[in-house]
Amino acid sequence: MSPQSCKRRSLPLALCTAVTLAMSSVAFAGSHAAPFVLKVYASAPGGRDLLSGRYPIALHQLHEYGTGALDPAAVNTNSCVAYAMTRQWRRARAACDAAVQTADAPHFQAAPWAESSGGSPNRRLAVAYSDRAVMRWFSNDRAGARADLAKAMTVSPGAGFVARNEAAMKSHTTEAHARGN
Repeated sequence: MSPQSCKRRSLPLALCTAVTLAMSSVAFAGSHAAPFVLKVYASAPGGRDLLSGRYPIALHQLHEYGTGALDPAAVNTNSCVAYAMTRQWRRARAACDAAVQTADAPHFQAAPWAESSGGSPNRRLAVAYSDRAVMRWFSNDRAGARADLAKAMTVSPGAGFVARNEAAMKSHTTEAHARGN
């Protein structure tokens, strides 16, 4: 689903793919490697601004909203992406960890609104793992990134966003090896 089609939909907490990452690490500047993808919840606080690349505004909305969300997994996921895109690695790690924990919590897995608000509980957990994997990759935790991506593949085999991030990791790794890094 493109960000543009996501903006036209009025689905509650629609799960949408963020635009290709604008961030790049110094090691991959000028790279022709495959892009990474982050997922956000467009209708959750900060979602629309994340899709538009307005990360500071998204962070402001997420701070204003607080933790009293009906869907804390969506808020934590959006926070994870916003902090990662602004390279606030300590905060990104905490938000990404919280996204995984809330998406994996038994009460969340059983919540009747969870599936209707953005996919099956397994898919939502895969989103949290995949986003954390991308954050870890760009914060130079390659082993953690690979472990999280493997978990995402396990909980949601065949998810396109996971496959794209797997291809991006392989592409970046291959390109780095070719350059002798």
